[in-house]
Amino acid sequence: MRSRRTSASWARRSAATASCSPARCIPRSCTARSTRSSQSCGDRASCARSSATAACAPICRTSDGATVTDAVVVGDARLTLEHVVAVAALGAEVALSDSARTRISAARAVVEAHLAAETPVYGLNRELGAGRNVVVDDVVSFQLRVLRNHDAGIGELLTGEQVRASVFTRVAGFSWGGAGVRPEWATAWIALLNAGIVPAVRRVGSVGAADLTTLAAIARVVAGEGSVLADGDLVPAADALADAGVLPVLPAASEALASLSSNAYSVGVGALAAARAERLPALADLVTALTIEAVAGQSDGGSLRPFDPAVNGLRPAQAASAARIRTWLTAGRAASRVSASVQDAVSIRSAPQINAALADRVAALRAEIELLLNASTENPLVAGDAMAPNGNFQITALAVEFDALRVAIAHVAVASERRSVVLSALQRPHRRSGASRVPGLLLYTASSLVAELRHLADPVSLTGGSLSEGVEDVSSSAALALQLLERSISLAESALAIEGVLAAELIALSDPQPADALDSILGQLDRLRTGAPEADALVRDSLAALLAASQVALEA
Repeated sequence: MRSRRTSASWARRSAATASCSPARCIPRSCTARSTRSSQSCGDRASCARSSATAACAPICRTSDGATVTDAVVVGDARLTLEHVVAVAALGAEVALSDSARTRISAARAVVEAHLAAETPVYGLNRELGAGRNVVVDDVVSFQLRVLRNHDAGIGELLTGEQVRASVFTRVAGFSWGGAGVRPEWATAWIALLNAGIVPAVRRVGSVGAADLTTLAAIARVVAGEGSVLADGDLVPAADALADAGVLPVLPAASEALASLSSNAYSVGVGALAAARAERLPALADLVTALTIEAVAGQSDGGSLRPFDPAVNGLRPAQAASAARIRTWLTAGRAASRVSASVQDAVSIRSAPQINAALADRVAALRAEIELLLNASTENPLVAGDAMAPNGNFQITALAVEFDALRVAIAHVAVASERRSVVLSALQRPHRRSGASRVPGLLLYTASSLVAELRHLADPVSLTGGSLSEGVEDVSSSAALALQLLERSISLAESALAIEGVLAAELIALSDPQPADALDSILGQLDRLRTGAPEADALVRDSLAALLAASQVALEA
């Protein structure tokens, strides 16, 4: 029977930390899982808000059009970001396919054959790192010793979503058969997911050459050691497993290293970050459109000529961005005016180029993460009848994508802050008259956000040191690159929300009728603005409204 204590704890933490569904997740009317109250979602916008608190599961459509609903079966179909979101954020259960079980069993037979033949194999009968040539005296006790030695993470705890994403990604790796674990070891990890048990995992420790500390904390819980999160407290794993009716499983020969030889945190949590980042280009297009409409109503600027299809065909993402901006502005002031300034500021007229750079980098990150979701990257890797040493745990390509995306995000935020400067100048008479309800120094806040984003854009994938007496002498720092990316996404969202708030107020204070497509979002932003909330609530609630509007338009 499922542990009410641990399940409720995960649901509550997930509700507190979950972000909105990715663009390809289409909300539907639904009934929440057993760990949450039943809820009918109603209209699309309210369901989007509900799914943002993990209370209502959407249908997630994968890139090939298939749907992810209540259960995710690993080991057959190609896995996508949507599968990670479904399990991590929406509580979908997980199962191994029959073919995955067959592969896992066959690979395990190879491990057992090497063990019986006393063939020297790293992590099987030889120690790790600098001790790679030292014979293991007791293969069984060595497993727990490895897990305890590697459980060295410190700092704040990962969220329930992040832990579930990591567990699911490791299970996906097991399913391809390269790890050489037993089927019962793989299903024990699945049992954590399906019972709602969330291992307590600390944020700091991975250097990006396998997420060793993260996975050691999880593997120890599988074995009945360590701690889990329950009702906001740390509870002994043995107690939580017993409460949930889940039996601990001790690791057998090679299973300690096989569990750790993965970047499941960087890939799994990276999938969640990529899903969030996929919302940014459409959000940036919407707030750009709001700014153009505001500028057109208050000055001779706001020309739509830079968004014409004839000048935006260089890249598909650029053409798509320009088209979305034009669509938002159909029949509005910017579209209907007879004359306008010859040219607007570069931050306005080059928005499609800047936003397209972000869209392309997000697409590249999705591709890299999905490549790794569907691969065996263990060292040693069971390949045919061999246990082959390799360097596939070195995820330099993923770390570089994390770095590159932060740069693209910073460019979008810088352009947004520059447009906010234009808007703030146009707001000056309204502030003097007392008509403005928006704090004038929101512009300063945007500038502060951009200053940090510039700092976060510095690459970190080159910062790894030499470890284990020089044996492990390079690393990717992928986990750090990911954590900085998560922060960058949040800051950029806030910067774009500030621009949207400033633009919406200018439109509300001008005479011309705004574009029809903007009516709904402008009404929402106007209600938020005139409700006189504090600045933090205004920006946060406006962001939620802008995200919902941009994603609904994207799916229409």
